[in-house]
Amino acid sequence: MTRFVLHRVLLFAVVGMVGYGMSRPPEQESIWLWCIWLACIPAGYLAFAEIPLRLQVNAVQRSLQALTVIMGLGFGMLSLELLRQQVVWSQYLADSVAVNADTGETSSNVRHVMAANRVHRGSMRDRDGTIIVDSVVAPDGRTARTYPVEIPAAFAPIVGFVNPRYGVSGIEATYADYLSGSRNPLGQVFRMFRDDAVRGDDVVLTIDAGLQQAVYQYLGNRVGSVVVLNPRTGAVLAMASTPSFDPRTLTPDINADRSADQTRLDAAWQRLLQSDANQPLLNRALQGRYPPGSTFKIVTAAAALEHAGIAQPDDITCPETFQSEPGAPPVVNAVPNLAAQTGNPASMRSIVAFSCNTAFAQYALRLGTSRFVASAERFGFVTPQKQRAAVTVTDLQTVSSLLYVDEGFLDKPAAIADTGFGQGQLLVTPLQMALVAATVANDGVLMQPYLVERVVNQQNAALYSHITRPVRRAVSSLNAVRLRDAMRYAVTDGFGTAAQYQNSISVAGKSGTAENPTGVPHAWFIAYAPADNPRYAVAVMLEYGGEGSTAGATLAGQVLAAAAQTIDP
Repeated sequence: MTRFVLHRVLLFAVVGMVGYGMSRPPEQESIWLWCIWLACIPAGYLAFAEIPLRLQVNAVQRSLQALTVIMGLGFGMLSLELLRQQVVWSQYLADSVAVNADTGETSSNVRHVMAANRVHRGSMRDRDGTIIVDSVVAPDGRTARTYPVEIPAAFAPIVGFVNPRYGVSGIEATYADYLSGSRNPLGQVFRMFRDDAVRGDDVVLTIDAGLQQAVYQYLGNRVGSVVVLNPRTGAVLAMASTPSFDPRTLTPDINADRSADQTRLDAAWQRLLQSDANQPLLNRALQGRYPPGSTFKIVTAAAALEHAGIAQPDDITCPETFQSEPGAPPVVNAVPNLAAQTGNPASMRSIVAFSCNTAFAQYALRLGTSRFVASAERFGFVTPQKQRAAVTVTDLQTVSSLLYVDEGFLDKPAAIADTGFGQGQLLVTPLQMALVAATVANDGVLMQPYLVERVVNQQNAALYSHITRPVRRAVSSLNAVRLRDAMRYAVTDGFGTAAQYQNSISVAGKSGTAENPTGVPHAWFIAYAPADNPRYAVAVMLEYGGEGSTAGATLAGQVLAAAAQTIDP
């Protein structure tokens, strides 16, 4: 019985070590080698234990038995190594790109590159069928991406690029299986025998091509991003990030000399990598994190309304300064004598409209850390420990929006007060702030944002369709009405009047001017329109843009007016 248990324990040890080593990526080859060598010890013991040594055998036969076990272990190790390279990590190794640390030159799997060059990738279209990305085929069978739109750079942060040497990004990467036709491996085998070209499936996006290009042009040479959502569904109607890049510069020219064209592509890639300050490859809407400034006051106001018995939202004042705790720097308002505009006592709609820092610091302290954090989490903000629970766009990599960075930061009253009016250690994405505006506009319900509406094959049959779904209710319907009233008042009478662009559409919104320790503040504005029947929600973020009530509000108004003109209700 003891021998039986020992053998089972050793068998589990062998399987465990091999399994763990097999799961390590190729970069951790040393761990795999240690695992497989260590596994040989119990495996060898088990093998020798199973040899019937009780039989009458001579020394030569025993030596042959031992040699057989050793050779068997060697072949077993070789087989496991082949399994790891040819099955478990085969696609990873085929797709990998090696970079020379001294020269920066890259090298790829040549056969993989040749195969990729002959794949007729599917197209990408906007919500109305306008083709944004397509493929062309040369007489020799090679293919390349083409961008039949006026401003390809406007779409680059979303669609990404395709390059046999530098890889893929954006939707080209996340929907690569569909676009490359690799979702049907059996069909690939038949096409290989028939020497047919691989034809990928088409991806239909939620964005509107006309609005996307208009928003990109509105941003101009400024550094920043704009996100436009449908608040009822979570569909992304536009998502611009500047500076951007022209994906054509990374697309091989199938009609050019290959050597000369590769030199051109390498130079373009190096230019993008060396633009550290501007980071054109960064999608700021999803991967840029900034302090939100006063736009976050909408979240604090929602928390105060949800916990009215404790926060007492209708019993508030707007003093010139507010001392959150002894010895801490006092909270001050950005504009002097705000009480003359908010009233004393003030109302929630007036402190939102005129952005009273001291009032929102009071709200946050009344709520306390646990209630404040819980309410913010319902809108999609997270603590560092819960980043996996963040609400992200379903189709592209998105960083989470953090309530703080340092553990224990909100344990201090001064930190809670600063966070309540949008400073502290808050770091948020423009997408997250667009979701705040969209949630208020959607009667308090937070929707899952998404970029891909469906995927269709060449017969236009749907292979994938997005299912619209709510994430959660962030605020009650009754309190959402009060928030909408306050945001509308901010545009009609408060600091957000610049958003009422040429009176073309009724807007409700909130400005934000985020302090920046390195210089000029960041400009924010979140809004939705029409105010009485919201169809569009927007977040504008301009790095070093100055006042949110001017630059941010004006841009938000332009974007919402363009959305109303471009997209049918």
